[in-house]
Amino acid sequence: MAANIIYYGINILDYIIWIYSIIMVIDAILSWIPFLRDSSLGRIINLIIDPYLNLFRKGPILRLSNATGLDISFLIGLLLLYFVQNYVLRWIANILFRLFV
Repeated sequence: MAANIIYYGINILDYIIWIYSIIMVIDAILSWIPFLRDSSLGRIINLIIDPYLNLFRKGPILRLSNATGLDISFLIGLLLLYFVQNYVLRWIANILFRLFV
């Protein structure tokens, strides 16, 4: 019973991270087309994505972005999501399985 709960919980988190990653890619594509970014869908996506990306737009990353003119917060945010999805969730699942199963 506990194994099923852990398995489904990890799968739900994995799916949520995957959906968020897809929304991030859509946001990046919309940023190339100004009239789509200013649409209602573009504003909703910005409300979802910008708080997460603003975490990476501070400090040394901001200085690098200003010096090169490239905003790399998207790349860092996406790589972090993939790391969490592929490694951290698996580590958590292994720990929970050993504790409860």
